[in-house]
Amino acid sequence: MSAKQVTHPLTGQVYRLTEDGLVEVTDPKTGAQGIFDFQARWQSGELRHADLQMAGWVGRLAQRRGAQPPEA
Repeated sequence: MSAKQVTHPLTGQVYRLTEDGLVEVTDPKTGAQGIFDFQARWQSGELRHADLQMAGWVGRLAQRRGAQPPEA
């Protein structure tokens, strides 16, 4: 498992940090994807809901690496 990618233990959805500091959530069962900020606010994509804790944990990796979070 990559440090930039985490699988949700209950839903099986994959949370991945994008190069621009957002969180891409993919449902491996359906292939649906969504893009969220670190506060689980929807940005784009078919999936419209993300787990707040998972998005925050993965999204804050960008802040620790010095990337600027996107403006709200």
